[in-house]
Amino acid sequence: MPDSHDSTSDRASAAARSRSRENPPYAPTFDDPDGEFGNDRYRESTEDGLKARKPDDRQRGAGRAAGGLPALPQRKPQSRRGLLLSFILCVILPTALAATYYYLFAADQYVSQFKFAVMESTPVLPGIPPTMTTTSPSTQMGSGALTLMGGGGAAMMTGGANAAMQNYVVVDYLLSRQILEELQKKINVRAIYDSPAAKDDLWARFDAKLPMERFVRYWNRMVTATYDPMTSVADVTIRAFTPQDALLIAENMVTLSEDLVNGIAKRPQVDSVRFAEGEVKRAEVRMERAREALKDYRLQEGVIDPTGALSTNIALVQALRSQLVQQQADLASLLSQQQNANSPVAQSMRARLAATKDQLDKMQKEVSKDREGNRILTELVGRYERLDLERQYAQGAVVAAQQALDQARANAAAQHLYLTPYVRPILAESALYPKRAQSVLIAALAFFGIWVVGLMVVRSVAEHV
Repeated sequence: MPDSHDSTSDRASAAARSRSRENPPYAPTFDDPDGEFGNDRYRESTEDGLKARKPDDRQRGAGRAAGGLPALPQRKPQSRRGLLLSFILCVILPTALAATYYYLFAADQYVSQFKFAVMESTPVLPGIPPTMTTTSPSTQMGSGALTLMGGGGAAMMTGGANAAMQNYVVVDYLLSRQILEELQKKINVRAIYDSPAAKDDLWARFDAKLPMERFVRYWNRMVTATYDPMTSVADVTIRAFTPQDALLIAENMVTLSEDLVNGIAKRPQVDSVRFAEGEVKRAEVRMERAREALKDYRLQEGVIDPTGALSTNIALVQALRSQLVQQQADLASLLSQQQNANSPVAQSMRARLAATKDQLDKMQKEVSKDREGNRILTELVGRYERLDLERQYAQGAVVAAQQALDQARANAAAQHLYLTPYVRPILAESALYPKRAQSVLIAALAFFGIWVVGLMVVRSVAEHV
């Protein structure tokens, strides 16, 4: 007969196994077929006790599929070999090519520099007040005034608004096609930049067979010209493949700039002289016409100066009137003393009185009419005065025009604009360009930046595909 104690133990063990199967100790109590939100390990109740077990991946995947949830994406292992290859192709190889160019093929470039300032001069001539020039505050700060005394006059040199404008004009001229045309005629500048010293440097050398438009762009790359309005100073640097060529180009640029400034200053002066000469010619023609009209009048009227004749006649009339008054007074006094009015003395005085009256009447008629009694003398004098006034005005106009011409010629003889190259070009002793180490470093940083940006773009696209 079996032991009652053993049967009781067997029944307790069977009940415990049944409860453990229905509700495992560490299993999740919610719907989680894979046990993902539970512990990694759970305990399973067996007949021999509790036993730890790790869930199988295949079972978990099957559980997800059975539960209707998609499988989690798995990250693919990165390819370090492709990353290294892209770094070599995008960074190391281009940097090596840049270093090869700069250290093996790039030609040395020598720099010649000059600085200049355009100054404005206002000549002060004897007897002529100086003209005041209005300047801007920035121009007054950036330039001073200089007075040069010599001879009988002076010249005030200032950096006025006109001089500041001429600085901009010269800087623009130094970068224009016009100066290239003039340099080509003087020194064949295209052949200078197609120098044998740069035959291996295809990037920096210019092909002389290319058109002038291409050469203008190349010129603006090799020449730098700037102007600082605060200091009124222009700075020009020229690069060439030999120091002699750089110096030759810079010296000719200084000469051409001076010619440009002188030409700009001379043109208004020449125009003013030409205008003054025209005024003098017009005044001389007018004076000649006035003289001819006065000459014709004298020949027609037969009198040189009717104003003189009129003055003489007027003086004679006044004298005769005074004599007539005196004779009348003498005759009256005689008659008051003698009672005989027919005495010889009284008759003689009457005869003289009558003669004086006749002479006075005759002179009065000459004042009012000409010698032939056909024209009034005052009319002749009035016409003569008009002609003589026209002659005097024309003569004064000739004098004024001649003075203006002399002043214009004096201003034209004096120089108004000066290009002062206070830093003249000198022969370079060493090449300043290209800066090989700096250029290679900049190229390496640029290639590295491009590579990093490209790598980020590629990874971003790959994650969204």
